Amino acid sequence: MDIIPIFFTFNNYYAVPAEVAFHSLLKHASRAYSYRLYVLHTDVTESSMRNIEKVVGRFPHASVEFIDTSAFDCEEIRQAKGHFSKEIYYKLIAAEIFPQYDRIICSDVDVVFMDDISPSFFMFPDENFYFAGVGQVLESNRMKNYQGKFNAAETEVLKKEIAAGYLLMNLKAIRENDMQRRLTDFYRKNYPRLCLPEQDTIILCCWPDIRYLPLEYVVCNSYYKMYAQGAAFYTDNDGFPKDKEQARKVFTHALEHPVQLHYVGEKKPWNSWGVMKQRIWFEYLNESGCVSHFMQMLPIFAIRRLRKYSLKRFLKKTNEKLRTKR
Repeated sequence: MDIIPIFFTFNNYYAVPAEVAFHSLLKHASRAYSYRLYVLHTDVTESSMRNIEKVVGRFPHASVEFIDTSAFDCEEIRQAKGHFSKEIYYKLIAAEIFPQYDRIICSDVDVVFMDDISPSFFMFPDENFYFAGVGQVLESNRMKNYQGKFNAAETEVLKKEIAAGYLLMNLKAIRENDMQRRLTDFYRKNYPRLCLPEQDTIILCCWPDIRYLPLEYVVCNSYYKMYAQGAAFYTDNDGFPKDKEQARKVFTHALEHPVQLHYVGEKKPWNSWGVMKQRIWFEYLNESGCVSHFMQMLPIFAIRRLRKYSLKRFLKKTNEKLRTKR
């Protein structure tokens, strides 16, 4: 039986979301393959590990292994930028961590899976690439964040960026071309100016040897609201149709048939109310049998969310006062 390896990088705070993500992934996973799930971490507790193992253990065609990445920890990756954690760095060193595989999938855990992921693992069989992911599909003002930080050539490459929430990695090519060293060197030297640290690093180091996965592999929950509001389509994604009518058909199909539903931003189904497509997450939570673990963690979710909200309010009010004095 063919093996499909998948790894995830998160800290103990995301243990419950991981249980939901793993359950939903394996519920839809084709029985034709064996799924080996790996958790890269430095602080996932034994209790959380047991809960995750219980979820995965219900599926005979799957297994889970926890890999303590403390040995890879260093000062350069302990910084925190926005809601990004040091765990994102491990996406850049997968070729070293998993020498037994030529390919591997990496996914975030603030997601639910609503269809089988196995087709993505076998895409681009005879092509030379390093990473494959979903590109931007709706217009946004994100490029303004890069102004003054990158030159014109780099800015043009950043427009081609793929999302890091779901990636197919060609580990064989990364090893053969010493790409890991380039990725990690660039990440460490340029971290202060990177807006989306691992995504920016991947596209700037690997372009044009990246590939675009079909949109349904990363459908952000925010897309549904933006679609209803008639948001414009992004034109610099080489993996998305340029024709507006064709683009709308592809986009509509992805929203109706997502493989992965990604809850983007700080507001997550487990820490906020009124999150788009929140009901789906709670349905999978109930199916996973992890409601009690969720209830145990709920105070922690609430406290962390409140702290972030209070800090945002403080910074907003301070900024308003400074503007008033000018």
